[in-house]
Amino acid sequence: MKVTTEELENCQIAMTIEVEDAEAETALRNAARALSREFKIPGFRPGKAPYNVVVRLMGIETVQEQAVDDLAQKLYGQALQEKGIEPYASASLDEVTWNPLTLRLTVPMPPRVDLGAYREVRLSPEEVTVTDEQVNEVLGRIRKQNVVWQPVERPAQLEDMVTVDIEATVDEKVILSNEGREVILREDSRYPVPGFGQALVGIKPGEERTFALSYPEDYYNKDLAGRQATFHVLMNSVKEEVLPAVDDALAMTVGYESVDELRETVRTELLQQAQQAADEQFVGAVVDRVVAGATIAFPPVMLEHEIDDMVKEQEWRLQQRNMELAEFLEIRGKTEEEFREELRPHAEEHLRQSLVLWEIVVAERLTLAEDEIDDEIEQRALSVGEQADDYRKVLSSPAGVLSVRNALLTSKALDRLVAIAKGEAAELEPEESVAEVAEAQNATPEAVAEEPPAEEEAAAQRVE
Repeated sequence: MKVTTEELENCQIAMTIEVEDAEAETALRNAARALSREFKIPGFRPGKAPYNVVVRLMGIETVQEQAVDDLAQKLYGQALQEKGIEPYASASLDEVTWNPLTLRLTVPMPPRVDLGAYREVRLSPEEVTVTDEQVNEVLGRIRKQNVVWQPVERPAQLEDMVTVDIEATVDEKVILSNEGREVILREDSRYPVPGFGQALVGIKPGEERTFALSYPEDYYNKDLAGRQATFHVLMNSVKEEVLPAVDDALAMTVGYESVDELRETVRTELLQQAQQAADEQFVGAVVDRVVAGATIAFPPVMLEHEIDDMVKEQEWRLQQRNMELAEFLEIRGKTEEEFREELRPHAEEHLRQSLVLWEIVVAERLTLAEDEIDDEIEQRALSVGEQADDYRKVLSSPAGVLSVRNALLTSKALDRLVAIAKGEAAELEPEESVAEVAEAQNATPEAVAEEPPAEEEAAAQRVE
């Protein structure tokens, strides 16, 4: 067997395996014997038909295809061992020729990442502030949530709450009859038909009004869609919205001792939210800067696996809504291939970030103690309350432990990058062996920074 290789772009190797004639001939005869056992050859017992008879009846192409199926995996394994190649994933068999038997394959290799001068990245976090206007906006929403509806004797206006008796007919047939129905008169209201709220404007309590409105063409009841109805309405009462003052009474309504305490709490919560958003934005900016400065290469199949994972995640989410992927794609007017292409840019961005974060874990020699994993599993389990025992079992499985380990390593990598960007990271000790560090992580490059597998998410949902 003669093996030659040629390095291709995107972490791939072109491999050519040329098989000795004697081995190829043996493979053909073994294939013919296997076919004669699988398919009945008239006049011969299973597996006993002569080679020439099998070839004549089934065709040389069939025998050759069977021979390659039987031989390829063994030859490929031998070629990898001979060349000392450790592939990222299974190779693709691109071409087979005979005389001599030659296999041409494309072998995906592990990704390569050069982080560049990542320890020279410097960024300044944005300073967070909260204005009085932002506090007043929240207080305005609190007022709105605690509105009081006060009866009035004036004619109804938009944004009033009215109590009405409604009767609607189509061709003198009653299609709607409601007594004491409360309705807030809004321009965009669609109950019972668009325009109903505006039609009640100007009616006083005790007055009646008759008017005609048409149901929309796309109304869910096809018998009424597009048809005109006659509405007869009796106005029972009109109430206007009265917003409470921002005072101690409002504060006590929502659980605070005074309006000053309410204001301070609102300001503190806004500050916490703004700080969290700023922190997340800062982490994203740091990662983007490090990824931009890195040189990253990966085999195409790795990106396809990333897209596969995103499709599976979408399928899992759709299943929570009792919808199949095929139905989802039909609604969007897309094929699965078009959907995969739509996901491709995001998948590539996520993959590049994942590879960089793995390299940060290795370069910064970040490790985990077993009690860190155990503590994280326990915290997650306790967060689901009564179902803690079930969730603990899910997280303690090999897949669950790997997911928790990856999440913790990702968190440490992000924390280290933030410290570097702020100029707060300590200098590294003399370099250890990368292999030793990788072994200490007990993870793989593509595993770090991945989302938890859909199976774990589903299990988490079951116990929540």
